[in-house]
Amino acid sequence: QTKSGKHPYLFSQCQAIHARSMLPCQDSPSNKASYRAVIQVPKPLVCVMSAVSEATADFTRLPFEGAQGEWVQYQWYQKVPIATYLIAITVGELESRDLSPRCRVWAEPSVVDAGAWEFAETEQFLQVAEDICGEYRWGRYDLLILPPSFPYGGMENPCLTFVTPTLIAGDRSLTNVVAHEIAHSWSGNLVTNRTWECFWMNEGFTVFVERKIHQRMYGDQEQGLQCESGWGGLCNCVASYGPDHSFTALTPHLEDGADPD
Repeated sequence: QTKSGKHPYLFSQCQAIHARSMLPCQDSPSNKASYRAVIQVPKPLVCVMSAVSEATADFTRLPFEGAQGEWVQYQWYQKVPIATYLIAITVGELESRDLSPRCRVWAEPSVVDAGAWEFAETEQFLQVAEDICGEYRWGRYDLLILPPSFPYGGMENPCLTFVTPTLIAGDRSLTNVVAHEIAHSWSGNLVTNRTWECFWMNEGFTVFVERKIHQRMYGDQEQGLQCESGWGGLCNCVASYGPDHSFTALTPHLEDGADPD
Protein backbone atom coordinates (compact mmCIF):
# COMPACT_ATOMS: atom_id res chain seq x y z
CA GLN A 1 0.00 0.00 0.00
CA THR A 2 2.88 2.37 -0.59
CA LYS A 3 2.40 5.36 -2.88
CA SER A 4 5.03 4.31 -5.41
CA GLY A 5 4.40 0.59 -5.23
CA LYS A 6 8.08 0.06 -6.09
CA HIS A 7 9.63 -1.17 -2.85
CA PRO A 8 8.71 -3.27 0.19
CA TYR A 9 7.78 -1.44 3.39
CA LEU A 10 8.17 -2.68 6.96
CA PHE A 11 6.82 -1.11 10.13
CA SER A 12 6.38 -2.47 13.64
CA GLN A 13 3.53 -1.97 16.10
CA CYS A 14 4.54 -3.37 19.50
CA GLN A 15 1.85 -1.83 21.70
CA ALA A 16 0.46 -3.47 23.66
CA ILE A 17 1.94 -6.98 23.86
CA HIS A 18 3.69 -7.60 20.53
CA ALA A 19 7.34 -6.70 21.25
CA ARG A 20 7.75 -10.34 22.36
CA SER A 21 7.15 -11.43 18.77
CA MET A 22 10.08 -9.29 17.58
CA LEU A 23 12.75 -9.94 20.25
CA PRO A 24 13.19 -11.82 23.54
CA CYS A 25 11.97 -9.50 26.30
CA GLN A 26 9.93 -9.11 29.46
CA ASP A 27 7.00 -7.64 27.55
CA SER A 28 5.26 -5.74 30.32
CA PRO A 29 5.16 -1.94 30.79
CA SER A 30 6.67 -2.31 34.27
CA ASN A 31 9.97 -3.45 32.71
CA LYS A 32 12.17 -0.85 31.05
CA ALA A 33 15.52 -0.91 29.30
CA SER A 34 17.66 1.19 27.00
CA TYR A 35 18.58 -0.35 23.66
CA ARG A 36 21.06 -0.16 20.82
CA ALA A 37 20.43 -1.53 17.32
CA VAL A 38 22.53 -2.08 14.20
CA ILE A 39 20.41 -2.56 11.05
CA GLN A 40 21.53 -3.26 7.48
CA VAL A 41 19.10 -2.51 4.63
CA PRO A 42 19.45 -2.57 0.84
CA LYS A 43 19.59 0.72 -1.03
CA PRO A 44 17.49 2.78 -1.67
CA LEU A 45 15.60 1.80 1.50
CA VAL A 46 16.03 3.78 4.73
CA CYS A 47 15.77 2.55 8.34
CA VAL A 48 14.38 4.67 11.18
CA MET A 49 13.82 3.65 14.81
CA SER A 50 12.49 4.95 18.13
CA ALA A 51 15.97 6.09 19.09
CA VAL A 52 18.68 8.61 18.19
CA SER A 53 20.89 7.93 15.19
CA GLU A 54 24.53 7.22 16.03
CA ALA A 55 25.91 6.50 12.56
CA THR A 56 24.97 5.74 8.96
CA ALA A 57 27.45 4.28 6.48
CA ASP A 58 27.68 2.12 3.39
CA PHE A 59 27.91 -1.55 4.32
CA THR A 60 30.91 -2.87 2.42
CA ARG A 61 30.12 -6.58 2.61
CA LEU A 62 26.88 -8.39 1.85
CA PRO A 63 25.02 -9.16 5.10
CA PHE A 64 24.02 -12.74 4.22
CA GLU A 65 24.56 -15.36 1.56
CA GLY A 66 22.52 -14.58 -1.52
CA ALA A 67 22.22 -10.84 -0.80
CA GLN A 68 22.73 -8.57 -3.79
CA GLY A 69 23.29 -4.90 -4.55
CA GLU A 70 24.43 -2.09 -2.27
CA TRP A 71 23.56 -1.99 1.42
CA VAL A 72 23.57 0.68 4.14
CA GLN A 73 24.15 0.16 7.87
CA TYR A 74 22.27 2.24 10.47
CA GLN A 75 23.17 2.44 14.15
CA TRP A 76 20.60 3.59 16.71
CA TYR A 77 20.75 4.18 20.46
CA GLN A 78 17.92 4.83 22.89
CA LYS A 79 19.63 5.89 26.10
CA VAL A 80 16.43 6.53 28.07
CA PRO A 81 15.02 3.28 29.51
CA ILE A 82 11.68 2.51 27.82
CA ALA A 83 8.98 -0.11 28.06
CA THR A 84 9.24 -2.75 25.34
CA TYR A 85 6.03 -1.63 23.61
CA LEU A 86 7.88 1.56 22.61
CA ILE A 87 10.54 -0.22 20.56
CA ALA A 88 9.80 0.64 16.93
CA ILE A 89 11.38 0.19 13.52
CA THR A 90 10.44 1.15 9.97
CA VAL A 91 12.23 0.36 6.72
CA GLY A 92 11.05 1.78 3.42
CA GLU A 93 11.57 4.29 0.64
CA LEU A 94 11.76 7.37 2.86
CA GLU A 95 12.81 11.00 2.63
CA SER A 96 12.90 13.63 5.37
CA ARG A 97 12.37 17.35 5.78
CA ASP A 98 13.64 19.33 8.78
CA LEU A 99 11.02 21.27 10.74
CA SER A 100 13.47 22.62 13.34
CA PRO A 101 16.91 21.63 14.68
CA ARG A 102 15.32 18.78 16.69
CA CYS A 103 12.18 17.98 14.66
CA ARG A 104 11.90 16.28 11.29
CA VAL A 105 9.18 14.63 9.22
CA TRP A 106 9.78 11.34 7.38
CA ALA A 107 7.57 9.97 4.61
CA GLU A 108 7.52 8.48 1.16
CA PRO A 109 8.95 10.94 -1.41
CA SER A 110 5.54 11.81 -2.88
CA VAL A 111 4.12 12.66 0.56
CA VAL A 112 6.99 14.27 2.45
CA ASP A 113 6.52 17.90 1.35
CA ALA A 114 2.80 17.87 2.13
CA GLY A 115 3.62 16.35 5.51
CA ALA A 116 6.25 19.00 6.25
CA TRP A 117 3.69 21.74 5.61
CA GLU A 118 0.94 20.00 7.58
CA PHE A 119 3.12 19.47 10.65
CA ALA A 120 5.06 22.74 10.54
CA GLU A 121 3.83 23.65 14.06
CA THR A 122 5.51 20.62 15.66
CA GLU A 123 8.36 22.57 17.28
CA GLN A 124 5.84 25.04 18.71
CA PHE A 125 3.80 22.17 20.17
CA LEU A 126 6.99 20.80 21.71
CA GLN A 127 8.03 24.11 23.26
CA VAL A 128 4.58 24.61 24.81
CA ALA A 129 4.67 21.05 26.17
CA GLU A 130 8.06 21.78 27.77
CA ASP A 131 6.60 24.89 29.42
CA ILE A 132 3.93 22.67 30.96
CA CYS A 133 5.85 19.46 31.73
CA GLY A 134 9.54 20.35 31.91
CA GLU A 135 12.59 19.46 29.85
CA TYR A 136 12.14 17.23 26.80
CA ARG A 137 14.43 14.28 27.58
CA TRP A 138 14.51 12.38 24.28
CA GLY A 139 16.80 14.50 22.11
CA ARG A 140 14.87 14.37 18.83
CA TYR A 141 11.18 14.49 18.03
CA ASP A 142 10.55 13.18 14.52
CA LEU A 143 7.30 12.27 12.78
CA LEU A 144 6.94 9.35 10.39
CA ILE A 145 3.96 9.39 8.01
CA LEU A 146 3.15 5.76 7.31
CA PRO A 147 1.23 4.15 4.43
CA PRO A 148 -2.58 3.94 4.70
CA SER A 149 -2.37 0.42 6.16
CA PHE A 150 -1.20 1.89 9.50
CA PRO A 151 -4.24 1.13 11.70
CA TYR A 152 -3.99 3.99 14.23
CA GLY A 153 -4.11 7.78 14.26
CA GLY A 154 -0.72 7.96 15.92
CA MET A 155 1.75 5.95 17.99
CA GLU A 156 4.00 7.71 20.47
CA ASN A 157 7.28 5.86 19.85
CA PRO A 158 10.07 7.87 21.52
CA CYS A 159 11.99 10.11 19.11
CA LEU A 160 9.79 8.89 16.24
CA THR A 161 6.02 9.30 16.38
CA PHE A 162 4.12 7.23 13.82
CA VAL A 163 1.15 9.02 12.21
CA THR A 164 -1.49 8.07 9.68
CA PRO A 165 -1.47 9.84 6.29
CA THR A 166 -5.14 10.71 6.85
CA LEU A 167 -3.92 13.57 9.09
CA ILE A 168 -2.72 15.40 5.97
CA ALA A 169 -5.88 17.44 5.53
CA GLY A 170 -4.27 20.41 3.80
CA ASP A 171 -5.37 22.89 6.48
CA ARG A 172 -3.59 21.66 9.67
CA SER A 173 -6.98 20.91 11.22
CA LEU A 174 -6.01 17.46 12.52
CA THR A 175 -2.66 18.24 14.10
CA ASN A 176 -4.12 17.83 17.60
CA VAL A 177 -2.97 14.23 17.20
CA VAL A 178 0.64 15.50 17.18
CA ALA A 179 0.01 17.46 20.39
CA HIS A 180 -1.33 14.25 21.93
CA GLU A 181 1.68 12.17 20.89
CA ILE A 182 4.08 14.87 22.09
CA ALA A 183 2.36 14.82 25.48
CA HIS A 184 3.14 11.09 25.68
CA SER A 185 6.83 12.06 25.85
CA TRP A 186 6.17 12.66 29.56
CA SER A 187 3.05 10.65 30.43
CA GLY A 188 3.46 7.13 29.15
CA ASN A 189 7.01 7.21 27.81
CA LEU A 190 8.83 8.69 30.82
CA VAL A 191 6.27 7.83 33.52
CA THR A 192 4.56 4.58 32.56
CA ASN A 193 1.65 2.59 33.93
CA ARG A 194 2.89 -0.55 35.75
CA THR A 195 0.31 -2.87 34.19
CA TRP A 196 -2.08 -2.65 31.24
CA GLU A 197 -4.98 -2.54 33.69
CA CYS A 198 -3.68 0.91 34.69
CA PHE A 199 -3.49 2.15 31.10
CA TRP A 200 -5.86 5.01 31.97
CA MET A 201 -2.91 6.71 33.68
CA ASN A 202 -1.05 6.72 30.36
CA GLU A 203 -3.83 8.03 28.14
CA GLY A 204 -5.70 10.06 30.75
CA PHE A 205 -2.81 12.32 31.72
CA THR A 206 -1.75 12.56 28.08
CA VAL A 207 -5.16 13.87 27.03
CA PHE A 208 -5.01 16.33 29.95
CA VAL A 209 -1.64 17.70 28.73
CA GLU A 210 -2.81 17.67 25.10
CA ARG A 211 -5.75 19.91 26.04
CA LYS A 212 -3.42 22.23 27.95
CA ILE A 213 -1.24 22.56 24.85
CA HIS A 214 -4.26 23.46 22.73
CA GLN A 215 -5.47 25.97 25.28
CA ARG A 216 -2.15 27.82 25.26
CA MET A 217 -1.80 27.76 21.49
CA TYR A 218 -5.38 28.33 20.34
CA GLY A 219 -7.34 29.62 23.35
CA ASP A 220 -10.13 28.51 25.64
CA GLN A 221 -12.74 27.99 22.93
CA GLU A 222 -10.58 25.50 21.04
CA GLN A 223 -9.83 23.63 24.27
CA GLY A 224 -13.55 23.58 25.11
CA LEU A 225 -14.37 22.15 21.69
CA GLN A 226 -11.80 19.39 22.18
CA CYS A 227 -13.25 18.60 25.61
CA GLU A 228 -16.80 18.39 24.28
CA SER A 229 -15.68 16.17 21.43
CA GLY A 230 -13.83 13.85 23.82
CA TRP A 231 -16.82 13.62 26.17
CA GLY A 232 -19.07 12.73 23.25
CA GLY A 233 -16.67 10.00 22.15
CA LEU A 234 -16.55 8.57 25.67
CA CYS A 235 -20.35 8.45 25.91
CA ASN A 236 -20.58 6.74 22.54
CA CYS A 237 -18.03 4.09 23.58
CA VAL A 238 -19.87 3.34 26.83
CA ALA A 239 -23.14 3.01 24.92
CA SER A 240 -21.48 0.73 22.36
CA TYR A 241 -19.95 -1.68 24.89
CA GLY A 242 -22.72 -1.39 27.48
CA PRO A 243 -22.39 0.35 30.85
CA ASP A 244 -21.57 -2.89 32.70
CA HIS A 245 -18.81 -4.05 30.35
CA SER A 246 -15.35 -4.35 31.89
CA PHE A 247 -13.84 -2.21 29.14
CA THR A 248 -15.84 0.81 30.33
CA ALA A 249 -14.23 0.64 33.79
CA LEU A 250 -11.32 2.87 34.72
CA THR A 251 -9.27 -0.26 35.44
CA PRO A 252 -10.59 -3.09 33.21
CA HIS A 253 -10.18 -6.71 34.26
CA LEU A 254 -7.64 -8.44 32.04
CA GLU A 255 -6.82 -11.47 34.16
CA ASP A 256 -8.95 -13.75 31.97
CA GLY A 257 -6.73 -13.16 28.95
CA ALA A 258 -8.45 -10.16 27.40
CA ASP A 259 -6.33 -8.31 24.87
CA PRO A 260 -5.16 -4.99 26.42
CA ASP A 261 -5.78 -3.24 23.08
